[in-house]
Amino acid sequence: MKEFLKTKGFKMTPQRELIFRSFFEMGEHVSVDELYDRVRREDNSVGYATVWRNLKLICRVGLAEEVNIGDGITRYDRVTKVPHGHLFCTECKSVIEFNVEQLVGVLAQKAGERGFTPDSFKIEVQGVCEGCRALKASGSNGHSEETGLP
Repeated sequence: MKEFLKTKGFKMTPQRELIFRSFFEMGEHVSVDELYDRVRREDNSVGYATVWRNLKLICRVGLAEEVNIGDGITRYDRVTKVPHGHLFCTECKSVIEFNVEQLVGVLAQKAGERGFTPDSFKIEVQGVCEGCRALKASGSNGHSEETGLP
């Protein structure tokens, strides 16, 4: 990571290393608040603004991207080689990834038919997850867990 950042013109400081490591260990869909809490458990001298700036840096160098699903919370997702979309549960706020490789081909074809060259695709679907539907049907309150790619 140190060499990668150096090629992009950035230094790897101890705080930056902690933030990067924590982000990649946490997995997908991390908010600034969640990362800040995690980083502060290891080093309480790291400020919120430092975490926020470094998340922006992680995006700028192409290792993550912002995910905004409409709930007012910006999340950060690692960039992967597997194209994926997001299912966002409006009840429990979980984000569930799903594979979109086949959809990307169809979307690229449709764009090409209209003389459009896409740079990227973002597929985000809002609704209610299976767990929340089941809880609603049973009359309970609570929320479901996030799942990964199929």
